[in-house]
Amino acid sequence: METNRNTRILIGILILIIIALLINNCTDRPSSKDVPPPSQTISLDQAQRLQEEYVRTRSGIVNKTLGFEDTRDFWFSLDSLEQYISYVRSESKKQDLKNLGLRIFYAAYPEESKEEWPDPGFSTVIIVPTNGKPSLGNGLFPIPPIQSTSRGIRAFNYVGGGKPPKKVR
Repeated sequence: METNRNTRILIGILILIIIALLINNCTDRPSSKDVPPPSQTISLDQAQRLQEEYVRTRSGIVNKTLGFEDTRDFWFSLDSLEQYISYVRSESKKQDLKNLGLRIFYAAYPEESKEEWPDPGFSTVIIVPTNGKPSLGNGLFPIPPIQSTSRGIRAFNYVGGGKPPKKVR
């Protein structure tokens, strides 16, 4: 009898510990409602207008020069972006780098390297980690942040490009 009672008490304590851990995990993470958007966000309508301006002023020239409709949109999964950002933070910490950022470059896969690259001849983007000095205020002559490439940290690529290009909707 005493063993049954001790077993029940032990199981009860374990259940309470598990419940406490679950509640703690749920309350430590902010919900998506708690995260305000960065100041650089724009509406989808604004994004669509910017894309339309690119198509109106640049896309035709690029496509005519290349002789085909090039990719102009690129897709990254949130998981891969989060993993990349975690990687950059980890490697930057090892090098004691501060004021981290990401610079996005237009790029193109070489046509002659069909085995090495996923879309030979098409455009792509690469994301390169940066570090540097922060901006010096918003006064009369604001100095923008000075960012340099973080050496020794890999760049990010291998995205899915839209063929044919997608529109912001």
